[in-house]
Amino acid sequence: MRRWELYQFANRLKQGNHWLQILLIFSLILGMNHFALKHFVRYDLTQNHRYALSPESKAYLSELREPVEIVVTIPADSPRQEEQVLYRYVEQLLAEYAYQSRRNGEFLISVRFVDIYKDLAEADALAREFGLDQVNAILIYSENRKRLVRADEMVSFVDRKAVAFKGESALTAAIMEVSQEKSPKLYFLTGHREVAPDDTSPRGGLSQIARELQLRNFTLEQLDLTAVSGVPEDTAILLIPDPKGPLLPSEVDKIRTYLFDKAGRVILWTRPGVDTGMKSLLREWGLLLPDQLVIEPDPAYRESTQSILIRNFGEHPITSSLIQNQTYVITGLNRPVIPGNPQPADERLHFIPLFATSNTSWSESSYQQEEAPTFNPGPDFSGPVPVAVATERRASSQLGIKVQGGRLVVFGSPDIFSNQRISSLGNVSVLFNTINWMLDRDKMLVIPPRPVATYQLSLSQNDLKKIGLMYLIVPGALALCGLLIYWVRKS
Repeated sequence: MRRWELYQFANRLKQGNHWLQILLIFSLILGMNHFALKHFVRYDLTQNHRYALSPESKAYLSELREPVEIVVTIPADSPRQEEQVLYRYVEQLLAEYAYQSRRNGEFLISVRFVDIYKDLAEADALAREFGLDQVNAILIYSENRKRLVRADEMVSFVDRKAVAFKGESALTAAIMEVSQEKSPKLYFLTGHREVAPDDTSPRGGLSQIARELQLRNFTLEQLDLTAVSGVPEDTAILLIPDPKGPLLPSEVDKIRTYLFDKAGRVILWTRPGVDTGMKSLLREWGLLLPDQLVIEPDPAYRESTQSILIRNFGEHPITSSLIQNQTYVITGLNRPVIPGNPQPADERLHFIPLFATSNTSWSESSYQQEEAPTFNPGPDFSGPVPVAVATERRASSQLGIKVQGGRLVVFGSPDIFSNQRISSLGNVSVLFNTINWMLDRDKMLVIPPRPVATYQLSLSQNDLKKIGLMYLIVPGALALCGLLIYWVRKS
């Protein structure tokens, strides 16, 4: 072989060696990135580990077997400070949820953020598929089960300032719900001209809360107690929405059996001027429902001539978020719901007024007369008048362990959950807080809220002068010296 041929062969061999080295380095980098993507470790170095999950959440996530999709509609570039705080906490926390859901390098929890004002095509797809068209919400779904978590379920505000983040408890509970095959079933009583869950009328319809309930993985059905032997076994909660006529004694007996013998859950909301036929049952649960109309003269407690603002709340899991966030409830007509002595007496019964009208209000017994309403000390109740009461009966075992019995919540407003009212933050909070309390979801997770840390840099005038000297005068002097040296050398 000639010399130039040997040189050409060696040159080609050298070039091939270079390309092989480049290929090996590229393969090494690609393999390392793939390995790092599938096998990595996250550390929370923040103070108090604000983004780390609690051991309880990690234990629940370790049992996760089905994929869970999470869609977040919290805007990343919101000008509102409370939304910025919410986005920051949710983004970091959901990244930790995804990390804890790894199985063999794959993630069972996937997260995506959607700006419904900018990503119009994706927002339209979410609205058509899930009915999700609201901002500051988190949709969690798995197969055909879904759950919506609202902003007020994750953050507590005081004077519009975020003070506590409750997102981990809300998100873990929602993931647990959608990962369970069985969804809770809510029955709406029918047969007495109650409001139907598919009624779309603005003033009295319930189509909005039906939609919200379905977004939260509830199954809704209507129930005619005259056609069945009793309340179905799969009933999670029985709702009696504004009946216009009395229930039959046989129907009341079936509800009584459901409450007493099956530790049932019942929610009733009703209006003045209606005999529900449940007087004896309500007395057994320590409640009186007099046919009176609440008169609210205080303008601070009225939104208009047709709406009353409820601002007085009792301490209860149903009202805790309202008290923390200083939120009010809007209602129309109200009848009093008076807690009294149960007949017969029962020490296991516990009841708490949820909310009441102002101190200057009263319940008018002669409201159906044409005369101007005036307070009569005899038959009328003076304010504050309770218009919603929660009551429960606890069964005690011989070992001293408290076992939850039946639960009953009565609202004296027919439109508190109507399509017209449910857009109010206070009203929708009452609805879902009531359902969560009914289903013991308020006690399902013992994950404390995290304080929202805010940092403020306080500087005195001397500090500002020092900063100005350090960051303005000194660099300026150095730049001037540099120009002077450049001018001297050039000259």
